[in-house]
Amino acid sequence: MTEPVGPEVAAALREFARQPEVLVALDFDGCLAPFVLDPADARPLPEAADALRSLAALPGVHLALVSGRPVAELHRLAGPPAGTVLVGSHGAEHGEVDQAGALHLTPVTLTDDQADLLARVSSAVEQLADTHPGVWIEHKPAAAVVHTRALPEDQAEPVLAAAMAGPGAWPGVHPIHGNQVVELAVVDATKGESLQALRAPLVGVPALYAGDDVTDETALAVLGSGDVGVKVGTAPSVAGYRVADEAAVAALLARLAMWRASRHLA
Repeated sequence: MTEPVGPEVAAALREFARQPEVLVALDFDGCLAPFVLDPADARPLPEAADALRSLAALPGVHLALVSGRPVAELHRLAGPPAGTVLVGSHGAEHGEVDQAGALHLTPVTLTDDQADLLARVSSAVEQLADTHPGVWIEHKPAAAVVHTRALPEDQAEPVLAAAMAGPGAWPGVHPIHGNQVVELAVVDATKGESLQALRAPLVGVPALYAGDDVTDETALAVLGSGDVGVKVGTAPSVAGYRVADEAAVAALLARLAMWRASRHLA
């Protein structure tokens, strides 16, 4: 049986685990939670959820989930442990889970022009979905998202291309082409900027970031010496390390929690 965490990843992880403080920032879909046809059914693997709880309980661990999902939805689906910082809508929303498990949300505030633009974008992509059965539209606080996961690839790509060439090309719209989705946002935010904001008060604290999507590349690209960037899957990446799938991420997190706990006991 293949070891889910290869020797190079394990060596980097062990060194990371030795540090006095660490930031562990993770994507949700395709990283903690396997992809499913209906995104409302996504949940983290039980092994990943257990590892997150173990990490959150250890001294010196700062935990964050960084996702394209809205923060409230991310909180509901991920069930993150107390103290977890949640970054949603690729950085347009922020929240934190308190000791009782409740979410404290910092919502998106749109200008009148942004709100009007979002309404027009939403209308345009809804019309696109009406002419392509199987396409569905997700409405976020600052974006409309075209999902094509239910379509064969040869049918999905023209839909995504039409969204990019249509409302995605309008002034003030910030398109993000992800894994079988196109997100059309009216607020310019990236996971990379969000990771840098998370790190700002943690001077000198190394970060581990893991994600599978093209949108995670902006976060992986801002990592430096002492950090650990992990790409999930086989897609091209700037990450220094790679694991195969969500089960491997769960194994990686469990190992990190074990080594952190051993360090604390020592």
